[in-house]
Amino acid sequence: MDASVYAPVTAMLRLLGWDVESAEQAGLTGKIDDVKWVIHARKCNRVGVTFDELRARQGEKVSRELRRHGGKVLRINGAYNPFRAIGKLLYHYSDWHPFLRNNDGVSVLSDVRPQGCKNYTPEEYHLHYHRIDAVLFAGYLEKRKSRPYRPRKRKYCPPPEDQSTFI
Repeated sequence: MDASVYAPVTAMLRLLGWDVESAEQAGLTGKIDDVKWVIHARKCNRVGVTFDELRARQGEKVSRELRRHGGKVLRINGAYNPFRAIGKLLYHYSDWHPFLRNNDGVSVLSDVRPQGCKNYTPEEYHLHYHRIDAVLFAGYLEKRKSRPYRPRKRKYCPPPEDQSTFI
């Protein structure tokens, strides 16, 4: 979907008094890697809102970024109309806002019904949507956590003969 379709969402949230920034204002327009907007949102202490499914390769990159460095993402599914997106945001506000205020992770807003909001920590999200990659990544994280720090020992190597004279 075109980002300009959701420009009214930003305007409506500003009218409600929310501190929001669109992708155009952040300079993140065009074909960019989704990890960049997660990093931008984290640096600005904001929640990244997306209408994408975050599946496949881009979703794996986003979930890895969340696991490694943290961040907050609000994913709105099936919002083909900006007014429906605002409705989902406001209806599930009491579910996703306390979770994202206190934790890093992903909140997935599906439908306007009592169980239409699911909150995931970065580890749970990675495991739920990218199961095969998560198993491989878990082994990497465990090895990284238990790895002792050992400074590399470098063998002394004298400079070459032609560089050692100043004549």
